[in-house]
Amino acid sequence: MKHKWSEKIGSDEGHSSRKVCTRDGCEIVCVSRHELNERGFQQHWKEWFRGTELIQRGGNTPVCEAVEVPA
Repeated sequence: MKHKWSEKIGSDEGHSSRKVCTRDGCEIVCVSRHELNERGFQQHWKEWFRGTELIQRGGNTPVCEAVEVPA
């Protein structure tokens, strides 16, 4: 099952944005980070959280763990 993402919310400092999977039981948070490194080059990476727990940094998006309710 694919994630159903909320609208992106940008941070006040403009260096990150976040979106949340709105499917019941998943609620994973994707944080996209954008910063300049010490040489002035743009760096971009993503982190995924459940609550306050970091579950993955970089790589492919983790699987949606939504709870399917029978119709």
